[in-house]
Amino acid sequence: MPILSRIRSLRVWSAIAAGVLLAACSSNVIVESKFPSPLVEALPVRMGIIIPEELYNYIYQEEIRDESLWTIALGDANVAMLNPLYSKMFRETRKVNAVPTDESLDGVLKTTLEKFEFDVPVNEKNKFVEVWIQYQLTLFEPNGNQVVVWPVSGYGKHQLGHSRQDAVQKAAVTAMREVGAAISTKFAQQPQIKTWLAEKQHESTAAAGVTTAQSEAKN
Repeated sequence: MPILSRIRSLRVWSAIAAGVLLAACSSNVIVESKFPSPLVEALPVRMGIIIPEELYNYIYQEEIRDESLWTIALGDANVAMLNPLYSKMFRETRKVNAVPTDESLDGVLKTTLEKFEFDVPVNEKNKFVEVWIQYQLTLFEPNGNQVVVWPVSGYGKHQLGHSRQDAVQKAAVTAMREVGAAISTKFAQQPQIKTWLAEKQHESTAAAGVTTAQSEAKN
């Protein structure tokens, strides 16, 4: 396991251990999954990718009255979903830490997790666990100018079985897969992003024309 992954895993388990100490009764979930690669044609842009440290280490905690303290770790799942997703969506991707950045890129995409909610049934009438999750994608020009902020939401539901923790895990994965599908299929359809992509295509065509003219002039 890479050193950074080990460090992040230790942080997750440390946070969960702290949660156990804070409550006599606790429920701990580490969301893990393999996410399918999107079957989309890569957009013809070079995209810088910002995945903040807090997304790598995202842990949600909520104390449910008269029940237990829930600690839900989503960091590993965030990475498992986003890294292959973006590598398939764009012609070229490069990890960057912040904007402004290298002008050789066409844009920079930053992803944050803005909202996480879940509901676990406390009586026999409701037999399903539900999860709601919302990410926020912010597209920047390489110089740091903001192009658009796009919230993307997902919903997951799973039947309650012998383990409530397992049901929460599976509902969370379903919600994240819905988010991944929405990003891969609807990103280029957003009006401001559609305009931005057209501008980048025009710039690329114009630059290619200049290069061709210069080459012909030399010959």
